[in-house]
Amino acid sequence: MGYAPLNALKVFDAVFRHGTFYGAAKELSVTPSAISHQMRHLEEWLGIGLFERRGKQLKFDAHAISLAGALRLAFSDIDRACQEVRRKNKNQQLTVAVIPSVAICWLIPRLPLFRELEPKIDLKIIYAIFGHEINFEDVDIAIIYARDMPVVPKMHAVQILSGASAPVCSQSFMDRHPRLNDAGDVARFNLLHDTDTGGWRAWLGDDYPVKTGAAADIIFEDFNLLRAAVLAGQGIALCATSIIQDDLETGRLVKLSDRTINNEYNYFAVCRESLDGGPVSIFFEWLRHL
Repeated sequence: MGYAPLNALKVFDAVFRHGTFYGAAKELSVTPSAISHQMRHLEEWLGIGLFERRGKQLKFDAHAISLAGALRLAFSDIDRACQEVRRKNKNQQLTVAVIPSVAICWLIPRLPLFRELEPKIDLKIIYAIFGHEINFEDVDIAIIYARDMPVVPKMHAVQILSGASAPVCSQSFMDRHPRLNDAGDVARFNLLHDTDTGGWRAWLGDDYPVKTGAAADIIFEDFNLLRAAVLAGQGIALCATSIIQDDLETGRLVKLSDRTINNEYNYFAVCRESLDGGPVSIFFEWLRHL
């Protein structure tokens, strides 16, 4: 009889998960007729039928359900073994997913420090988008923004930066408007917003300006756009002081108050649980001690 037809088993796994030939064909980038051919081949090899057609849907029998469960476990074991071999390859590229604000304002300016310490570790920096799930099959380490410590199976997580935000402006804006002493003063000038007006409404409370006689709102979809506007002297913004640390230390930006919002949010680094002294472990520990 020979070995089991692995390609046909892979096709059956996709068919079972989707419940249709069309869904399996779309996943595997083949035609439905190719799926049908592989299913007939598998049934001939097994010597039994695995399903009944009910229109476009398939009804699987007990043998098919049992086989599908065994295949899921087997394919998962194969995938884990392959991923482990890849991780042990010393030439493997280390992929780090970072939310754009942290990447541009905080991580990238510090990467030369890491390169000096570990010049032989290849890095790939990609964006992690807030609110979007990260595929940790393709990502070794992620830096994310969240209210609570992330809980991801078989992953480590550690807080690396505070998310607390305070009002800031450029030095040139401060020079033009020297009397910015309290919330009432701040509210009279151009308020720059990140995503929506909720941040300033929370920080100003009753001092939030009504539209009559007040400057129009300017809302930026991305923090990096907001930061660019603040640096250009266009107004005052609420920014996480931890990620604009360099701007504050060099005087490009000036903090106007110690009162903060978003104190419950933080930036976290997340990586695989198996820290073995390899590139993932080295970069993760470097992040922790910055």
